[in-house]
Amino acid sequence: MPKSYVAANDEIAGPRTEREAERREHFMRVAAAVFRRHGLGRATMEQVAAAAGVTKVVLYRRFPSKDALIQAIFAETVRRLKAQDAKPWTGYGGGMRKSLEAARSFEDGYILLVRHGNQHPAYRGAYEAIRNRVAGRLRGLLWYPERPPPRSERPAMLDLSLEPMISYCNDCLAYWVERGDPDKDEQFLHWHGQMIRAWRHNAAELLNLDSPEQEWPFDTEGLLP
Repeated sequence: MPKSYVAANDEIAGPRTEREAERREHFMRVAAAVFRRHGLGRATMEQVAAAAGVTKVVLYRRFPSKDALIQAIFAETVRRLKAQDAKPWTGYGGGMRKSLEAARSFEDGYILLVRHGNQHPAYRGAYEAIRNRVAGRLRGLLWYPERPPPRSERPAMLDLSLEPMISYCNDCLAYWVERGDPDKDEQFLHWHGQMIRAWRHNAAELLNLDSPEQEWPFDTEGLLP
């Protein structure tokens, strides 16, 4: 994991005071909205400072560069997603519901990370973190109710089965966060669950896993490896 990403995480984990933590979060929210509106490459720290109603000096005291600010936004996005993972699982529907809750709590950051996090090596640590998170859930579903086997014992075509679905899950959630009607969240969760159910059946068959027809309820989520 890049050192810059780790540093951003450390900074978020331990700001000096509660007031400072709130101020940093406010700046990150404003910046994420500015970056979404103008693009990561075109947006400037001057625009962020103006939108936040502060001088550049105030902004630079917290984030020494635009890259540092972007990395902090992405690290905060990952932190929120992983904080939801730390809660007890109540099943597949519950797992996606928690992801939706985390993404909605920091919408601009999540959408930026999914759509632009692979544009620069400095950001890819966070981008890979959310892909690895989804990969763990999907692997768990394939072997549910058992845990996935050690890496050396997994089918050779497993990555081929996983990679397109990882992109689908993240892009699907980003699309819904941006355009979906919150009043229809349950409809979205059930629709997404049916898509995953179909993927699981076909992937298990492709990989010659036992019991590809095994029934699993909507509220069942795979075990993390």
